[in-house]
Amino acid sequence: MKKLVLYLSIFLFARQANAQYYLSPVKVDNLISVSMPKEYTKSNQGGQDVLTANGSYGSMVVIRSVNPVLKQPVKNVKGLDNVFKEYIKNVQRSLPEGNISHERDTTIGKLTAHDFVLQLDTGSGSELRYFRLIYTKNVTYTFQYLYDDFRKDLAVGEMNAYLQSISISPELTTADQYVTVAPTFPIVKVIIFAGIAFVIIGGVLFYRRRPRLA
Repeated sequence: MKKLVLYLSIFLFARQANAQYYLSPVKVDNLISVSMPKEYTKSNQGGQDVLTANGSYGSMVVIRSVNPVLKQPVKNVKGLDNVFKEYIKNVQRSLPEGNISHERDTTIGKLTAHDFVLQLDTGSGSELRYFRLIYTKNVTYTFQYLYDDFRKDLAVGEMNAYLQSISISPELTTADQYVTVAPTFPIVKVIIFAGIAFVIIGGVLFYRRRPRLA
């Protein structure tokens, strides 16, 4: 059994190494890049930049979409979580027959990304779409890897090589995702607490100094 696990690990490692060999870096824009097969297609669909390519075991899709101007900017981590949830809701609305699973946050560079899997029954078998979503105030980046469930064991190396190759400029930080509001301590509260402390200290001193009755 141990030998079988070892052989399987070596096989999967070799598959991933091979995927890394034929994937080459591609610029999504000046801030983000990803590795894809050399024969990829770039197009503009509805104002979105779309990169597509066929790998050995699955398909890769990258979508760069400029965000609409928001009346209320994303203020904090909770607001960013709401952006991710809303995106997933939209995916679910467009494909109501699909099942969403394996949601989790991950860190790429200094940014927080969100991963999830959409599973669809195409009639000839189950198809899985792995999503990695990166949101910034100006642009939303979506990385997808699509594969058939029966190819899962073979596709995992290629998928990991593709997703792990996402490179983000150090210029992008959490400040590009949400407005960090530093906790403030209102001046009114400071004055109130200072007044209470003054009264307490004054009372203690008065008590100690008052003449004691015989």
